[in-house]
Amino acid sequence: MAIYKKILLAVDGSPTSAQALMQIANFAAPDTTVRVVHVVEDPLTTYPMINDDFTYIELLREVSLTEGKKILATAEADLQSQGYTVQTSLLDLRGMDCDIPGAIKAEGEKWGADLTVLGTHGRRGVRRLLMGSVAEHFVRISERPVLLVHANEQASKKPEQATPAAKE
Repeated sequence: MAIYKKILLAVDGSPTSAQALMQIANFAAPDTTVRVVHVVEDPLTTYPMINDDFTYIELLREVSLTEGKKILATAEADLQSQGYTVQTSLLDLRGMDCDIPGAIKAEGEKWGADLTVLGTHGRRGVRRLLMGSVAEHFVRISERPVLLVHANEQASKKPEQATPAAKE
């Protein structure tokens, strides 16, 4: 069995990335260091149709950066409560010549990750065609071991849509 000492965990604040975080406890040794990364896209690239209103773009970027910091802080607290050494990194794509999977790959290589863990939303059909798959693209370009975690259907629902567990 492989022992991973440095695990890179990519999070986006979704229930799927929370599921990926929870999976680390199933195999990571107590002395593992987990580096949690969140990637913030450049709104100019993501929303090119609004490129005339730079005030709105900068506001959107600041909101994305603030939300990214909150996502990282939550993941850091969860992992630290399990006893792991945790590092965080907010990756800002502005000025970088890559996409989200490329940024995650570069961070893992720079840091020397033994394993990268990502959640996958499991999109199919038109939704996958329109939204793409960060996880699939990452698996194709990664030269290091990757663990994809597919959230169960219950975990990916909004709290008000989830069905309560049966009482015993």
